[in-house]
Amino acid sequence: MNLTCRQCKTKLNIPDHKIPKDKDAKISCPKCKYKITIPASPPAGVTGEMNRQSARLSFEDRMNAMVCVGDPELQKKTGQTLAAMGFEIQAVKDAKTAMSKMEYHVFHLLITDEAFDRNKGAARIIHKLNTVDMSLRRRICAVLLTRMFQTNDNMAALHKSVNNILHAGDIAHLESFLTKALFDHKNLYSVYNESLKSAGKA
Repeated sequence: MNLTCRQCKTKLNIPDHKIPKDKDAKISCPKCKYKITIPASPPAGVTGEMNRQSARLSFEDRMNAMVCVGDPELQKKTGQTLAAMGFEIQAVKDAKTAMSKMEYHVFHLLITDEAFDRNKGAARIIHKLNTVDMSLRRRICAVLLTRMFQTNDNMAALHKSVNNILHAGDIAHLESFLTKALFDHKNLYSVYNESLKSAGKA
């Protein structure tokens, strides 16, 4: 795998056999010691299966996504990727419209970035998202596109109150990232819902 350090731009060549397939890998740049995250590969066959039958990874029969992305390049790539994955897409231009749509629609995936709606829209949308009833919130996979944090930075995701973080520099890998994120999200809450049923609480 060929990588470029975001900090010092050093080009690295990591042998594929040294990269774990089932979990994220972190390596240090030999020049500047910057920590580089390599996302885990999605489970075998998941991407193809999702393209053939979106219901496998959906929470219902259809998967709906709301895109609240201000950066034009990221917005274009996000829209193209979601369309290829079979999502029904709602692209909005400001936080007010996004929050209005959230009142009347269920979105299985919400993607936003720091440039949305004059740099304050993402925070407003995420705040709104996290005030909805938890039974609904658990059905939504929220992803923040950012230049501040590394891809799959779980502590940053927790701090920002989203499910996943994707560094803007990794936008070329958006499809594999989302496939894994949605697969993991669905499986996590499948176990949770089964546990509630077993306990007589669902």
